[in-house]
Amino acid sequence: MKELIKTYLLDIIRKLAPDFRENVLVEIPENKEYGDYTTNVAFVLSKILKKSPQEIAEYLVSKLEKQKISDFSKIESRNGFVNFYLSENYLYGKLEEILKKKKNYRSPTSITSINIEFISANPTGPLTLGNGRGGFYGDVLANILGTQGYKITREYYINDRGEQILALGRSIKKSQGFESSSIPGIEELAKGEGRIPGINAIGDGNLYKGEYINELAKQIDKKLNAEEAGQKAAELILKTYIKPIIKMAGMKFDNWFSEKTLYAKGGYEKIMADLMRKNLVYEKDGATWLKTTEFGDNDDRVLIKTNGEETYFTSDILYHIDKIKVRKFDKVIDIWGADHHGYAPRLKAALKALGVSGDSLKIIISQLVCLIKDGKEMKISKRAGNFITLGELIGEVGLDAARFYFLMYSPDTHMDFDIGLAKERSQKNPVYYAQYAHARAVSILRKATSDKRQATNLNFLKEKEELNLIRKLIEFPELLGKISVNYEVHRLPRYSLELAREFHNFYEKCRVITEDKTLTSARLNLVTAIKIVLANALNLMGIKAPDKM
Repeated sequence: MKELIKTYLLDIIRKLAPDFRENVLVEIPENKEYGDYTTNVAFVLSKILKKSPQEIAEYLVSKLEKQKISDFSKIESRNGFVNFYLSENYLYGKLEEILKKKKNYRSPTSITSINIEFISANPTGPLTLGNGRGGFYGDVLANILGTQGYKITREYYINDRGEQILALGRSIKKSQGFESSSIPGIEELAKGEGRIPGINAIGDGNLYKGEYINELAKQIDKKLNAEEAGQKAAELILKTYIKPIIKMAGMKFDNWFSEKTLYAKGGYEKIMADLMRKNLVYEKDGATWLKTTEFGDNDDRVLIKTNGEETYFTSDILYHIDKIKVRKFDKVIDIWGADHHGYAPRLKAALKALGVSGDSLKIIISQLVCLIKDGKEMKISKRAGNFITLGELIGEVGLDAARFYFLMYSPDTHMDFDIGLAKERSQKNPVYYAQYAHARAVSILRKATSDKRQATNLNFLKEKEELNLIRKLIEFPELLGKISVNYEVHRLPRYSLELAREFHNFYEKCRVITEDKTLTSARLNLVTAIKIVLANALNLMGIKAPDKM
């Protein structure tokens, strides 16, 4: 409907202002007194036409009314805004559409290929709360984009080379009883200026700790040097601590991409040659630098360190070129943790240097999670070994609660995860509240006898609570379309709560099963539509839509 309203308005506006190129914003007002849809376009036009917003709004309404659009019962101008009120016949028609389409109640719009990379935690330890936040977000965003017709590839990028693997290996060797100076193969690791990557560069305070390190150390041959032990440990962590928890969390990946393969395909040599040909690299202090400042970055960035090792930044460039230029995804979406916030500008600058459009890449930063238990914040640290794993959290509060709570918050905000509230089985708990609405709908339909559902005349739905509920139901496909553009996944759990609230309000005010068979039938169809849309919303979030609570 938003797009249809924009079309109606633009047909009029282009005659008033032929050069008008602004986006027409159509929104759903929180206060239904101002219509089902509203637009502020008159305020935008006032700057062009040099007339008051109210005068322009009145003109737009007069032109729209002449078209006698049956979808609206009223179109009004108020304080410079143009407000649209949906007709009851339109609401009944959309309700019939929900009942007919059921699980397919959505509005697919595109077939663009999208690569969504999420979690991608270093294979140096179990998945943590932060991994869960980005993981659930990416999983549900992929689900929503899929409803719009996009071809989705879910990808996990495995950082299986570099200093974090050496730090992991050294952690294993230390657990096996070796001191830094006596780790097997240490001489072979020395590179350039006497620096020993993963050994001298990483002090004991930066080693990984915890019982999982001790368990891994028992499974790894003591004869392996630090680098070999790190590689073996990474493989075991991926197999034992990461993939099973991802399955437990209801997430799936189409592709597990190894960082090591980036340097085996010849892409590294091609990109370095391209950058040198464009005179975009230079030597300084024994390292190789990229001129990212020429493309919007604050500082130039190191590609190759003084010891000859490539930086994470270099791997990031190779990886994204592989996704965009080699595998040719139309859009690449990265969901990163808060600690990667500063990396986005430099990566985009590097890609721009290599001729990649900024529109090809969207980076979403997921902020930190604070775990609250018994009213107190729990301090967590992977390296210190005193952390709560994602698997432990799911085991404590359940998968549905874990998913819903993480998804409720916009990724750019810090969040508190209250374990006690997540476990509570009452309407104070948001996921319980939403699921209970679905269970209530199922219960009502279960109690209804077949003879009371013969008639299907929806025109008997006249009460304010009934019509408001239909209005909320028909927002669903538009919501999915909007999320597929702005990636605001948190709007889906919030919508499910709003729909549940409207349903509970309807249930309190309107008796569903009455002596009037026609009215009963109409209300049962409304309840059926509620069940359909709530189930669709919960399923997209990877959350059960229970029949009983």
